[in-house]
Amino acid sequence: MGYYSEFSTAKNVYTSALSGLMEWLRIRAPARLHLGFIPPTKGSESIGSAAVAISEPELVMSIRESDEIHVAGAYADEFFSLASRFIDEYVPGKGVEIRVENAIRRHIGLGSGTRMALSVGIGISRVYGIDADHHEIAEFFGRGRNSKAGLESLINGGFSVSFPDGVSVPVHPPDDWSFVIAIPNLRHEFFGKEEKRVMQGLKAPPVTGDNMAEMLVKAIESGDIHDTGELLNRLDYMTGGWFGEVQSGGYTDELIARTVSFGKRRVAFGAGQSSWGPAVYFLTHSEKAGRLRHDIQAFLDGNSGGTAYVSGISGRGIQLEWDMEIVHMNQKTGEENRILYKS
Repeated sequence: MGYYSEFSTAKNVYTSALSGLMEWLRIRAPARLHLGFIPPTKGSESIGSAAVAISEPELVMSIRESDEIHVAGAYADEFFSLASRFIDEYVPGKGVEIRVENAIRRHIGLGSGTRMALSVGIGISRVYGIDADHHEIAEFFGRGRNSKAGLESLINGGFSVSFPDGVSVPVHPPDDWSFVIAIPNLRHEFFGKEEKRVMQGLKAPPVTGDNMAEMLVKAIESGDIHDTGELLNRLDYMTGGWFGEVQSGGYTDELIARTVSFGKRRVAFGAGQSSWGPAVYFLTHSEKAGRLRHDIQAFLDGNSGGTAYVSGISGRGIQLEWDMEIVHMNQKTGEENRILYKS
């Protein structure tokens, strides 16, 4: 058990009296890249999808029982709304305290909404002993309906390939694969009700004779970064073609198209737009990622601006750990001293 004293404020703990013990559940949820939709094979109308969990950024939040709902940190109103909905359905009249220590930026293509909803639902379920698995929680919040792979990457880590028949396969790549991720300074409007409207209005994707899902799983399992990259390029191209009628081409912005093209001319084996963007991903070897990041950042600086960074692939999905917060009251000053012991 490690010592973590972020909340300590007292000057002299030896003159303090124990005033409380609080159990906190800490949740860490990795962001994801959505790599595209897998078109149906002959004889099928269902589509699949592919996603990958990444190590940066991640959602980090802590939650504990409380009489009412209290939220501190980024996107507090959204976390409050999620907690209220879940509590009203599963444990009416109860409350929770939530501390958001690190949030994933909203609406940039990194899966922040699903991570927020699943973290809140799983957190409340664990705190109050509710028997609800991640599939039930996702269904309650309306998550994972468009793409099963994005949800499964949160649970299992690594790549998640969802076959058109509904089966999802987690696949873990070699340790020396990384992604360079670019976030151009752009905005998109395809989220919430607008995304739902767009998805419902899309025509069925064209049928392909290739089993893209099986090919992608085999390429990742074999550690073939060249074949994996080529398949990601194909997936991005086909997905862009399917969504072209609503996003005015293969990407939601012409700058994203140029960013993808620029990275492919460097040392990226595969590249594309994550979800609706503006996030763009580039698959490469870890040893080459720093140089590629530098080049992509220079490209962004010369255009709309933005940020490029290197992220590893998260080998683990959502992580839970219990922490104990010990609260002392300083008898001389009346100050509280909070000491958090991490499990």
